[in-house]
Amino acid sequence: MKLFPPKRRTSSSETVPGQAETSAATLAEIAERLDKLERVITDLKQNIDLIPSIVRKLYLEGMDIEPPYDLMVQRFGYLSQNEEDGLLLAIFKRVGVKNRRFVEIGCGMNGGNSGFLAQELGWRGLMVDALAASIEKVTVRYTGHAVTAVQERVTREGINALIDTHGFAGDVDLLSIDIDGNDYWVWQAISACRPRVVAIEYNWLLGGTRAVTVPYDPEFDLSTIPVRGYRGASLAALVHLGKEKGYRLVATERVNAFFLRDDLAPDIKALSCAQGYRAPLNINRGKDIFLKIERAGLTLVTVAEPAAGV
Repeated sequence: MKLFPPKRRTSSSETVPGQAETSAATLAEIAERLDKLERVITDLKQNIDLIPSIVRKLYLEGMDIEPPYDLMVQRFGYLSQNEEDGLLLAIFKRVGVKNRRFVEIGCGMNGGNSGFLAQELGWRGLMVDALAASIEKVTVRYTGHAVTAVQERVTREGINALIDTHGFAGDVDLLSIDIDGNDYWVWQAISACRPRVVAIEYNWLLGGTRAVTVPYDPEFDLSTIPVRGYRGASLAALVHLGKEKGYRLVATERVNAFFLRDDLAPDIKALSCAQGYRAPLNINRGKDIFLKIERAGLTLVTVAEPAAGV
């Protein structure tokens, strides 16, 4: 079946009544075709993105791989943006699951790091986002699944009441945080639920050694910030916070850090920041980031001094 069936062409000698109406209809038809083409390309890209994962599976199956690469080689992205789906499955294969419950703070339009777990494995969870469009999208996407979608701007003052109100207090298998701003402060404040695994976005532009985060601001809005790299927290800051809360870093990719609760799977060793940090692919974006922040009159909070082996 052809994606775009051929249309009858009108010769230049033909007169077309209602030329304006015809032009409007033609534009509408073009817009519809472009929308269809975009959907086809999106579906195709999803399949293409899975090819490296399949190749790794075929070539590395049965090999003795040192940590953390034994987890990393199992990564793939089906609904996630950066192959978090596979990484989380690899971790849960090692540590097991308790109740298949998750809390996703900053779910976006695809369900964030929990989307695959909800859609393919039937996990039950809470998805939260500040944008109405995101909540409308995930509400439709996860209709029929055990997902509670809530539109709310998350703050450290309100996060525990939010979790408790919607029935996700206590033990959960996964907590995921991606809000491009107060990520550090929200994780620090969470006490209502006790996740076994935490996936949280870190700001790779802030480097791999300084333990810094943006100051807490309940109204933080990345779209109003003049320096794009001014958001979230560095990997070192999150590792410091994780240690305070009883979690160790076990895996990373260029956007997310994955933490495991200290009482689980002692055979999975902790990573240092030096082992886990992944630099920006576009190194120019990370050049002089601290100088750019200072020149813009912005500040960062240092949560811990650098330590050897951090």
